[in-house]
Amino acid sequence: MRKLNPLGWGGILAGLCLLCLGIGLCTAVFILNSSTGTGQQDVEIKKGMTVGQIGQVLFRERLIRSPRLLRIFAYLNGTSRRLTAGMHPLSGHMTTWQVLLELERPRDVTADVTLREGLQKGEVAEVLATKLNLDRTVLLSLMNSPDFCKQIGVKAKDLEGYLFPETYRFSVATTEKQVLRVMVEHFKDVFNKRLQKRSKEMGMSIHEVMTLASIVEGEAQVDKERPIIAAVYHNRLKSGMRLQADPTVQYALPDGPRRLFNKDYWFDSPYNTYRHGGLPPGPIGNPGRASIEATLFPADVAYLYFVAKGNGGHIFSKTAKEHEAAKRQTLSARRNSWRKTN
Repeated sequence: MRKLNPLGWGGILAGLCLLCLGIGLCTAVFILNSSTGTGQQDVEIKKGMTVGQIGQVLFRERLIRSPRLLRIFAYLNGTSRRLTAGMHPLSGHMTTWQVLLELERPRDVTADVTLREGLQKGEVAEVLATKLNLDRTVLLSLMNSPDFCKQIGVKAKDLEGYLFPETYRFSVATTEKQVLRVMVEHFKDVFNKRLQKRSKEMGMSIHEVMTLASIVEGEAQVDKERPIIAAVYHNRLKSGMRLQADPTVQYALPDGPRRLFNKDYWFDSPYNTYRHGGLPPGPIGNPGRASIEATLFPADVAYLYFVAKGNGGHIFSKTAKEHEAAKRQTLSARRNSWRKTN
């Protein structure tokens, strides 16, 4: 009888070991891939989450048995970077593989974001960061980037004035760049060919229009006064007067906007229109449609001055003498109101 080569026994044993290992591995995968039996629930997958982070969330919610198996499946399926943000309907009756396939489906969640007229870019960044879970630092960096401005077609050193105030519906999966592009594109839609033609007729660039419109936005509280306030500033520019607009001082101050004191009017900044003639270097906020229209279609009036009445409206004057009388009138009215309430 022929003896079996010892190497043959070794090969057989190695084969049996590999077979057992394979059976054991398949059994482990089958068990780990099996459903957990928990009920259905919606799970929010946030933008930027890695497969590992998603796996930990699903494991804590008892929707999968092994975060590692989810990572392996995602790698083998080539979907590690294709998992979508949003609210995903998942169930403990799904296998890990079925969970992975669900995570690939677009389940986009949107959020409404309202940006009111006149907000400065820092305030816009704060709202966007809060509502959309974006990075405020990244937003500000992009807003202040001349290169990014050039990429999206804004002829300015920053995006102040071009972040159009509106109620937007954004995807929660949107990025910082995407959200700023949407807002600037909306601005371009608003500043249409009709307004572009009008700005050329007035001899103003779009940047100059937005700069003056932002000042009008900062001053006006009553809609019907916007064209009159715009006319005052146009008249001052034509006559060589300084604009002397309080909102520009508030923008220039490091701790503004706030109530102004006499010393603030001397603050040294190119945005301080009490110290410098002409328009400031750029917008001091993000004006709305009404202020842009008022700037391009100002009222046909000869006013050079206005003073706040204290109720949101203003008294307009043509001469310095009339303006001084109006200031005395409003001061007297405020004193009488104070006496009545105290």
